[in-house]
Amino acid sequence: MLCFSLFLTVNSNMSVAYPLDSIHWNHRSILFFAPENDHHVKTFVKETLMNNCLLQERDIQIVVITQDGYNKPANLFSAEDIAILSAKYDINGDSHTAILIGKDGQEKHRWGEQTNWPYITELVDSMPLRQKEIAYQPNSRCSI
Repeated sequence: MLCFSLFLTVNSNMSVAYPLDSIHWNHRSILFFAPENDHHVKTFVKETLMNNCLLQERDIQIVVITQDGYNKPANLFSAEDIAILSAKYDINGDSHTAILIGKDGQEKHRWGEQTNWPYITELVDSMPLRQKEIAYQPNSRCSI
């Protein structure tokens, strides 16, 4: 999160800071859109905390945006930024949508209310750039 915060601090324009049209991002992201801050959002946030080591190891930043104004991290996006993201990813405001975005800025996977974390980590680990990262640092710090 620190690198993400520093990146946002260096770039004051939110559209540039969270690159909507950038060729390359400096991290992967999971964007979780929901109609309201309901039990699905709370479960997703809790599961991100439970999987924090795996997410950090894969350089995945989590963003939660709800129609009722709950955003995590708070104050990251303006209402205009949220509208742009919602339009870019064709978000239906009445449903829960999670989107995995790769470091190339492209959508890699989309799902609904429940997250299959083992599948997401396997999917990320199968990506060519992640394979290079694994080759560079083969030992997982998240292993028990």
